[in-house]
Amino acid sequence: MQFMWSRFRRLAWARLGVSVALAVLLAALASYALHALSDNPRTLTAISARSEYASFSVFNPDLAIIYAKGLRIVTSSEANVENQCGSGVILPGVGSRVSYQRIEKNLLLITIEGKGELRDPRGKGLFFDGEIILQTDVTCDGAMLTNRLPIWGPGKIGSPFAMRSDGPSPTLLSGTLDVFGRTISVPVLNNSGSIYAAIDDMAIPPGSVVESERHRTRGGSLAVPDSESAMFGFIEVSEEPGFAISVSTESPELSITPPGARSNSSRIDLSLFVQVLNDPVFLQIQLFFVLLFLLWPIFIDAVGLAYSRNDESGSECLQGEASILPAVSHPQEKRV
Repeated sequence: MQFMWSRFRRLAWARLGVSVALAVLLAALASYALHALSDNPRTLTAISARSEYASFSVFNPDLAIIYAKGLRIVTSSEANVENQCGSGVILPGVGSRVSYQRIEKNLLLITIEGKGELRDPRGKGLFFDGEIILQTDVTCDGAMLTNRLPIWGPGKIGSPFAMRSDGPSPTLLSGTLDVFGRTISVPVLNNSGSIYAAIDDMAIPPGSVVESERHRTRGGSLAVPDSESAMFGFIEVSEEPGFAISVSTESPELSITPPGARSNSSRIDLSLFVQVLNDPVFLQIQLFFVLLFLLWPIFIDAVGLAYSRNDESGSECLQGEASILPAVSHPQEKRV
């Protein structure tokens, strides 16, 4: 009896171990399939904010043109244009840093660090290499040609909040962001690349720093190209404090550093979990497997029922033949 009990217990534990191993194997295969399908989730983040500071690195000068009308050159590496009213356009060079600053309702300051060109209305250019600071000035042949100024490159919005000797530092006043994902590529479903909403109206804490270029370099190499980490949009100056910012970015590693004692940052990323819950293609695949597992037991029962009926009908036929055979054999026995 003891031997039978121990054998039964070993058999039960063996079945449990095999079932757990199979469950782990199936879960690992399913997770691998999900990661293989998702690859690297592609995102599009739209940012609407009001800030006192924003900056970006130029990688396409044709899309970073600044119209110089209504601006005065406060500081320049070229002494012959310092303290003069600007005219024509300013073309920052590739790799130059463009910064916008407007604390509360004060004048707008534009700083260009690096190489660039001052081009007058007649097309004559003056190249500069260094730092040039421009400031809005209504005495310079009227107001600015446009209140919208470009942001076209990897950059950041806001700066760490601090109290300086000349007053509070420029900072992010308010903002929200929306994250959109792109569906995975499945040839059978034929709808890859569609955009779906992943995060709606996420509030950015005032005083934060939003960056699309923080994680661009890893080990001295460029991890994310400029075209992916760039912010595309503009700032707009109005009567309200600071300036409005409307940009979008496809950066896979957008980071937000909130104000406070800790200098940590949170990465805004469309993780696999969010993608599985929102991607319409993923939802179609999940629905297929859910229906498959729900209908599979019913299908097995139906097949088993059909086989059982065939077995019953076959046994009835055999019984009928067995009852007829003796009746046929009696006349033969009488003849014998």
